[in-house]
Amino acid sequence: AAQPGTAARPELTARPGTAAGPGSGQAPAASGGGILPGLGGRGQDGGGGVPRPKRRHGRWLAPVISLLVLLVIVGSVGTYLYSWYSAKHANYTGEGYGQVTIHVQPGDFADNLVQQLLTRHVIKASEPFMAAAKSNNPTGLQPGFFRLHKHMNAALAWAALLNPKNRIQTTVTIPDGQRLSLILPELARQTGIKLSAFEAAAKDTAALGLPAYAHGGLEGYLYPDTYSFAPGVSAHGVLQQMVSKFNAVAASLNLESRAKAVNLTPGQVITIASLLEAEGTPKYYGQIARVIDNRLNVKMFLGLDTTVLYALHKSGFKLSPQQLKVNSPYNTFIHKGLPPGPINNPTASAIQAALHPPKGNWLYFITVDPGKGITKFTSSYHQFLRFQAECRANNAC
Repeated sequence: AAQPGTAARPELTARPGTAAGPGSGQAPAASGGGILPGLGGRGQDGGGGVPRPKRRHGRWLAPVISLLVLLVIVGSVGTYLYSWYSAKHANYTGEGYGQVTIHVQPGDFADNLVQQLLTRHVIKASEPFMAAAKSNNPTGLQPGFFRLHKHMNAALAWAALLNPKNRIQTTVTIPDGQRLSLILPELARQTGIKLSAFEAAAKDTAALGLPAYAHGGLEGYLYPDTYSFAPGVSAHGVLQQMVSKFNAVAASLNLESRAKAVNLTPGQVITIASLLEAEGTPKYYGQIARVIDNRLNVKMFLGLDTTVLYALHKSGFKLSPQQLKVNSPYNTFIHKGLPPGPINNPTASAIQAALHPPKGNWLYFITVDPGKGITKFTSSYHQFLRFQAECRANNAC
């Protein structure tokens, strides 16, 4: 309060919003304070007051990135699932175009062929093909090479594999008991492969899979049968397949063990079987085998015209007295025992007869009527001479 008689000094009184003068005893007002709120204050210069929160300009970036990543993942999974489904279920609509060769192995079915058909662009996906196979399920596919097309409807592709008309093969039939010298030209004729190629392959017997008891000889071991050869097969491949068939037949007959049981080698059995093929018909194989066995046991000459014909590289049934004297180990009129090897290529029935001849004391036989296929047997030489006269009367001897 002012003292009496004096007036108050206005400069000693601080006005609101102004700093007190010197010596007033009050602290100066904070710098930056002003009339307009929000300007100055500790929120900006570290002075007193409540601090203001900072603005986060990038707070929306993380959710956006997460969303984009999610969209990419979903898109990728969707694309994969679509591709997976298409790869398994897509199908062509027509018969296709061009030509594709499909190899069906023995025992193959639809599931074994899917990858080959996909790789060769025959079908577009696996499921339609498998569905077609299940709806038309035969006992099995025939092995071989089949002619199909690219971009085929799956059901049409399966039907094409079932159709024998689409099978690509060369079929060759070799008659029973045919000689090697006749088989090779026949193979050349039926396969279109040069005879010289077969002759060269026939000399390379070590590469044909012959059994050890063949001693490197091909005669007797080209099994007579009907064969189907794949496109592009070689002469070597043809002969190898025929020898393989012989080996399979020999195994099925237990040739080696059965030969040992009758005191013969497997090679001797095949030689006897070839004689049966040359001398008679299957009806008489067993009896002829017994004649051969009986003659071997008593050390007689076999005296078979067919072995002489083989030595002379001839066919037929008539021989001159001079021809019967030909100096050859295959001449069973002048050499006792079996010839050195087979004289043709026998069948399983002839091999079986050689292993299991019926009982009998026959020492002679002769085909008295080749036209009717009549062969007679006897243990008497005099009876044989009468049979021989009958044969000559039929102009068969």
